[in-house]
Amino acid sequence: MLTGSKRLLAVALFTLLLIVAVNLIWWSYYRSTDQMLEHSLAGRLVSIARSTAANIQPIEIDSLIAGNVECYSNILTTIGRIATLDSLSEVFILDANYTYLASSDPNEDAYYLLAELNSPYIDSLLFGQAKGIITTPTYRSGDLYLKSAFAPLRNSAGSIEAVLGVQASVDYFNSLKELKRNLIYATAFSLIGGLLLGGLFLFLQRRLNLAEERLFLGQTHAYLGRMVAVVAHEVRNPLMIIRASAERLFKKTESEEARYVVEEADRLNNIVSGYLDFAKAQGSMLATDEPEEIDLPEFCGNLRRHIEQRFDGQVRWLESLSSPPLSFVGHRRSLRQVVFNLLLNGAESCEAAGKPVQLGLTCSDSGTSIRITISDRGPGITPKEMKKLFTPFYTTKQTGSGLGLYLSRRIVGDMGGDIRVDSRLNVGTDIVIELPKEPKK
Repeated sequence: MLTGSKRLLAVALFTLLLIVAVNLIWWSYYRSTDQMLEHSLAGRLVSIARSTAANIQPIEIDSLIAGNVECYSNILTTIGRIATLDSLSEVFILDANYTYLASSDPNEDAYYLLAELNSPYIDSLLFGQAKGIITTPTYRSGDLYLKSAFAPLRNSAGSIEAVLGVQASVDYFNSLKELKRNLIYATAFSLIGGLLLGGLFLFLQRRLNLAEERLFLGQTHAYLGRMVAVVAHEVRNPLMIIRASAERLFKKTESEEARYVVEEADRLNNIVSGYLDFAKAQGSMLATDEPEEIDLPEFCGNLRRHIEQRFDGQVRWLESLSSPPLSFVGHRRSLRQVVFNLLLNGAESCEAAGKPVQLGLTCSDSGTSIRITISDRGPGITPKEMKKLFTPFYTTKQTGSGLGLYLSRRIVGDMGGDIRVDSRLNVGTDIVIELPKEPKK
């Protein structure tokens, strides 16, 4: 099954491909229509130029160049009739100097005004560089779009002395131009519409994903409640026996290890109670933890010693162990649980990566709040893992429950604070907890 983000990507790609495909079809239709009309007009002009040039005899070219009035009149009648019957803008004959020998347009000057534009085609025929009939691309003359075909005319000696020009107005050009403009608008509107629909779909999809996530979390909390109820029942009785035995041992021997066992048994019992209260009522994680004055240097020092004992003195700290005096009112047990779990995660990540256990634990006063920074120089967290970092039951460890970071954020949030994670691969991770100096009412 595709995840929410992959579904969004798949739908976005499908929408994009659909818009691109539709626009490609539109522009392909425009291009094929343009080419078809261009080819059709070119073929028509070639056909007219060929038949007209065939009807003009070489001796008539000699007479026309010599200035024979009767020949001029006959040719003028012929090309005028062709221009009228075939709806041409002009049919004309030019000499090598681009001077009109005859033209169906009586208003034309003696010199061919489009010589600069069409001279390459005319010269190629006059100098024998091209064989047969040549057509020009569509060109613009004033407000008109025109297309011409040129055919060579030979004299009695067989030399090319003149060129026949057949010129037609490209009537469809304005229609094509309008079609192109409409296609541009349609393409723009389709892209804008696609973006708007995509944005709307993304919005609705995200709302659906959030609803699914809330449903999942609701089910998770229900499962968590049942699980904790079983754990509380099964663990509390042997836990109390362990605590009572450790307490008697401490009274007899005053062993530091026995005192730690008593403290950790109390901590575990309180954690189980907090989880159970949270799972039952969906309420605060601080229900069994009253606020009190916390001396942060002492608080951090105790945690450092506990972590060092846990890892047999192999921990190297990234900063000096001495800290300036700093205290605030907070929930000691819950805060200890959060910071200890984060230090433990950092140490375990260093060991799992085969690196020395390098940790950092600093406290500072940022004015209106207290800042606690937990650092490690382990492998870091990937961007993919970062997105799921606080998701219930998500873990990258073989034995992890996936609840530690989720509950840590809940605890810090119930304290009125915030928790942020900054991690770089192969460099390490810094987790910053920011808490108000006074507990949230």
